[in-house]
Amino acid sequence: MEADGGAAGEEAEERRRRSELGSLVEAIKSSEVLENRISLINQLEDPFQLCADDLGLVVESLIASWDDSTCSGVSHCMLHKSILQVALKCSELDTTNCLGPFLTLGSKAGSWCVRHLLWSVESIDESEDAQEEEHSRLFPEIIALTLNISSKHLPVASKCIAEDTVHAVGDFILELLTLTESSILDKKLGTTGHVAKAAPVFLDETIKLCRVYSEAAKSDQCIMSMPKEETTEEHKETDLTSNIAQITACTIQSLCKIGTHAASSGGSQVILLNISWKGIISLLQLGKGMVEEKVNVREIILIPISVAIESLRVATERWCVPLQEVLGTAEARRAFLPIKYFLTNAVRICSIYPSEAMAIYKSIIRCALLISHSSILFCRNPRLKAASELLFELLEPSSFLLLDTLMKSTEVSPESKCQLVQYFLEKVRTGNPEYTGEVDHTMNFATLGCIFSVDSDVDNINRALLPAEFTVFLHFLNASPWLREEVVIELCKKLHLFLNILTLEDVYSYVLGCQIPALSSDDDSPKVVWQPVYTSLIQALKTFMIAASSSSAAWSEFEVFLLENLFHPHFLCLEILTELWCFFMHYAEAETSTYLINQLFLLLKTLASPEEVLAPLSALRKLARASCNILSYASSATIDQIYTMLNDSSSKSSILYLALLMEGFPFDSLSRGVKEHAVKTLFTSFAGYLQNQNYFKNHGEINLPTSSSSGIIGEIKDVTIDEKSIATMFKIATSLINLYRTSPDSSKNLLVKHISSILVIITHMRHLCAFSELEKLTLELHTLFMSSFDNSNTAISQCKPSMASFMAILGHLNTTEDDANPLCSAMWDLFHFLLRERHWALIHLAMGSFGYFAARTSFAQLWKFVPVDAALSYTCTGVDIDEDGFMSELKAFLQKEVALRDDKWSEEQICSLVSEGRMLKKLVESCLEIPLVPEPEKVSITNYVKTKKRKMPDGICEGMPENVSVTNDVETKKRKMPDRICEGMMLVQNGLKIMRSALSETDLAELKDSLIPAEDAQTHL
Repeated sequence: MEADGGAAGEEAEERRRRSELGSLVEAIKSSEVLENRISLINQLEDPFQLCADDLGLVVESLIASWDDSTCSGVSHCMLHKSILQVALKCSELDTTNCLGPFLTLGSKAGSWCVRHLLWSVESIDESEDAQEEEHSRLFPEIIALTLNISSKHLPVASKCIAEDTVHAVGDFILELLTLTESSILDKKLGTTGHVAKAAPVFLDETIKLCRVYSEAAKSDQCIMSMPKEETTEEHKETDLTSNIAQITACTIQSLCKIGTHAASSGGSQVILLNISWKGIISLLQLGKGMVEEKVNVREIILIPISVAIESLRVATERWCVPLQEVLGTAEARRAFLPIKYFLTNAVRICSIYPSEAMAIYKSIIRCALLISHSSILFCRNPRLKAASELLFELLEPSSFLLLDTLMKSTEVSPESKCQLVQYFLEKVRTGNPEYTGEVDHTMNFATLGCIFSVDSDVDNINRALLPAEFTVFLHFLNASPWLREEVVIELCKKLHLFLNILTLEDVYSYVLGCQIPALSSDDDSPKVVWQPVYTSLIQALKTFMIAASSSSAAWSEFEVFLLENLFHPHFLCLEILTELWCFFMHYAEAETSTYLINQLFLLLKTLASPEEVLAPLSALRKLARASCNILSYASSATIDQIYTMLNDSSSKSSILYLALLMEGFPFDSLSRGVKEHAVKTLFTSFAGYLQNQNYFKNHGEINLPTSSSSGIIGEIKDVTIDEKSIATMFKIATSLINLYRTSPDSSKNLLVKHISSILVIITHMRHLCAFSELEKLTLELHTLFMSSFDNSNTAISQCKPSMASFMAILGHLNTTEDDANPLCSAMWDLFHFLLRERHWALIHLAMGSFGYFAARTSFAQLWKFVPVDAALSYTCTGVDIDEDGFMSELKAFLQKEVALRDDKWSEEQICSLVSEGRMLKKLVESCLEIPLVPEPEKVSITNYVKTKKRKMPDGICEGMPENVSVTNDVETKKRKMPDRICEGMMLVQNGLKIMRSALSETDLAELKDSLIPAEDAQTHL
């Protein structure tokens, strides 16, 4: 009975509560006084304990009480605040069956708040400051309540994946996203605590909702969980997937705007920043295949890239002013970490939509260029070392990863990847007027503004960013092992242009004068070290060579590059090619290396001529110099084969052997037996030539270059040259010195060259020289220099460099230090003679010689070797003598290697390199100038021949007519060739006919057979 009575009491209490609630709701609806309505609504919040069954009635009354009209003041906002507070209380209950009305209320609140923002901007009554202050306090609370209520309902909405529900949710989210976006972007509201706390929560719940909807759309799991009668508005039936895509797209667009705003807030809205970009990436990934037509993915990728570039510009401009102190690591890290964050987000989006990213590859490349450009600027300033190293660790990998993402993607076609590579260096031509002007390599504020500005002059940007473009291209070379074959081939084709930009003075100075950060792999934990740009260049090219060797097509292109550019007129390019050849010879398979080295020597043979071999700067000598360096890395069997080929009976082989001999043929790398025979033959020929030379009769004849032979003999190791041969050298030297005193002036130059050559051999073979022989030769040299030298005698001056080397080895002699000892006196006088020399190059040699001597000699009184009037004893006036000047200069000279290890960027050094690069570029341009082709009707063959370097027999030149008319025979061919090709073929054909005719009419008829290969080649063409 008691239980029945309790249940009846509860039912009565519930009926009473619902009756009171109904009466209160009716009172709210019928109330016309705003203040009374607010009071009645507030009663719903506090005294009443609401349940889920009450929600429909309460929410309906709240919607009816909402006033959508223009805000009339504080009371109007108080009404809406009260409504939203009750709605928030209701949201704590189960709102599944009442979701529709709550969405309607939320949409109304969101729309009204957005309009209120516009009203508050347009009409502000300054006369009611106190009321306006209260109004300004209430409005952010209303926005926060709206967002908090919405955040409560979004998890419920995520469980209702029905077509009508999704449509209603879409309208609701659109209104609330607009409110969130407008509130955050508002200068006053965005910084208030209410909005700042509520907005991230709402955005996070919205992102979760979009995830659930997107996954459901992809799996076609659509659950009807809201009764149709609860829907307050009728909608046309729309495709569910389209609605979900629309919701996701709107969310992404709002997140982009909010994320961009948060990025520009200076770090004060980190929570919003992280939520926005995390949501963007997540929704783009889930919405792939649905949202591409509704959002501009390319623009989204450009947002983080643009923010990163702008942040980098600000940091660069701030640091490129003269700093009073070294930039700290902490400050540099604070500046770079946000940039890395945006670059990382850009990389993630690019990895999701590589095809869209490929469409804006130029902007991505520009980002990488600007980061590399900033790195170069920081490297130049010692105070920015921390910035340079951190940029290398944090930003460069991210910028390169943007490019790598496109290159690794299977969605990007090989043609598009090749197009990206083609974009690099496409405007670079050494003869392009765009690149002929001077560039301010100091890069100050004005140039920085030009670089980072999108609207600035494109040509100036292209030129200023060349070193950066060079750096990014190096990255592609380093990445070549995992690139597709088509891309590697395209990179091979770009290598010619890559070499060409090295001839531009700003890139030339950067490569030779700058050090950049790099990762050291020596230890288990990699660390940042500094290395020359040239080293990075060589490493990248070697890596690319290995990658190219895995593809026959790519290797064919690379072979052409290796062979063609051996004739490059710029020394730096030739040095780089030589390095690559040496690397190839050292590591390639024997068959492959032998094939290429044979091709190289075929090129050498085509250049062999008596005129070329004696010209140090000729193409033959340059290529021979490179070939000797290359052969030093080849196997002994390969070098033996080349040496055997050079010793056949043909005249071209003799010329080629002479060229290689003068450029340092690697005799030391020959196999043991071949080397002994070669050295013995060379030594015997050298000694026989010196002994049999008639200096009085054939004083103008040079024959064998003795200095080259002597250098080679001296450098050869592990070959025993008997003491008898060395004694022969001493006898010849003594004989030549005595002969010099009586020879005519016309013979002195040749004698001095031979004396100098013998001194070089003796210097290298000092361990085989007897004390008595060295003593005798020293005394003879003392007599020669002290008796025959005067200021007008230029012949004896040629012997000073080898004399300095010879004097250095005298430090190994053990002799008595005595004034009466003629050897000591001779050594003092000879060092006096060398140290008085004022030419900068000879000063350098003399100081090196004396430093070596002083470090090894047993003499204690070294001051006797230094004359009072030594060149380095003079002050800068050149007149006064400083007694301590010589020793201080000697100390500085001996410590020069330590000074050269300084890794700081020297502006003076760079200015010098820029000037040097400019002169070399002009020299290269003059070498590349090609004479204009004459008119087709009349072609002057005579003038064409005169432009050639090689001298031709007079009969050939005289036998050529001045003008040759070009016939139209070529038009009868089946395939029509370009006009210039036809003209060239006619020139070759007529030239060969004229030369054969000329040779027949002179005493050079036996040379006609030498034209047969040329005629065969012409016929083949």
